[in-house]
Amino acid sequence: MNLKALKYAVEVAHTGSFTRAAQCLHVAQSALSMAIARLEQELGVALFERNARGVTVTAEGERFLRRVDLTLQELACARQELGALNQLASGEVRLGFAPMFGMGRLPSWLEQFHQRYPGVRFKALEGGGQEVGLRLESREIDIALMNARRVKPHWRSALVDADELIIGVSPTHPLARHDTLSPECLHEQPMVLLDGRFAQRVMLDEYCKLHGIAFHTVLESNDAPLVLQAAQRGLGATTIFRSNMQASSGLTGIPFEPPQHLQFSLCWRADEHLSLANRRFIEFVTGTILPADARH
Repeated sequence: MNLKALKYAVEVAHTGSFTRAAQCLHVAQSALSMAIARLEQELGVALFERNARGVTVTAEGERFLRRVDLTLQELACARQELGALNQLASGEVRLGFAPMFGMGRLPSWLEQFHQRYPGVRFKALEGGGQEVGLRLESREIDIALMNARRVKPHWRSALVDADELIIGVSPTHPLARHDTLSPECLHEQPMVLLDGRFAQRVMLDEYCKLHGIAFHTVLESNDAPLVLQAAQRGLGATTIFRSNMQASSGLTGIPFEPPQHLQFSLCWRADEHLSLANRRFIEFVTGTILPADARH
C-alpha cells in the first residue's frame, strides 16, 4: 500500500476537494487523482464519491481514513522524535491563547521553556475562546490556553491558572475613587470592551444580567491593546484581569462586588498523539508552573 496515496486520500478528506488537496500537498492534481484511484482499486472499495458539486467521503472511506489519519500522525511523531534524538534539538509547539495571556503569564512561560529547549520554536495564535477552540478542533493548533469553562469533554486538560476580573479605569475617572464596585455602579456606565468572544466580556455580561443592570457601550473591539488604550484615555471603563494590570500601566483597578474569578486550562485533543515538543511543553507547564494539587 503506497504511503503517498494514503496521505493524498487523507488530505482530500480534510479539504473536501481534489484541487485543494493537490495545492496543499504541492503535487499535480492528475498525479493525486491517479494515486487515489489505484488505492481504491487495491482496496476494492470507493473512498470518495465524485460529482459536479465536489467530493464527499463514502462510509467505507470515512472509517478507513480515520484510522489512516491517526497512523500517519503516529508515524510523523515517531520520525520527529527520532530526528530530535529525544533531546528536542528541534520541534514546534502550535499554541492558541486568549489575549490576557499574551499580556500576562505566557511570555514568562515561553522564556523559561526556551531557556530549557532553545531548539523548539513556537507558533502562537491569539483569539477568543470559541476561536481558539475551533482552531484546536481543526488541528490548526495542538494546544489551547483558554477559559476552563470552555473545555470540551473529549479534550484532555489541566488547570494552569486562576485570575480575578476587575474594572479598569483611568485615574481621573469617577469610579477610580471606589474600593469595590457594586452592580449599581455599572448601570448605564460608559464602557470600552472586547467583544463577546472573550472571557472578559462574557463574564461582564453574565454579571450584569444576574443583577439586572445595563451598561452603555462606547467601543467594542476584538483588539485588546485598542480597548486598553481607550480606557486609559478616559473613553470609558473596561474589564481586565488582575494579572494584566502591571502590563496596563495608566489604569486603576477596582474589584467587583462580589469578586469575579475565573480558571484557565491548557487543553489538547485526547484522540491524537502529540509531538515530543508539545508533550514537553505540557509537562513543563503542569510540572514546573503548577502546584501538584492543581493537575488533573
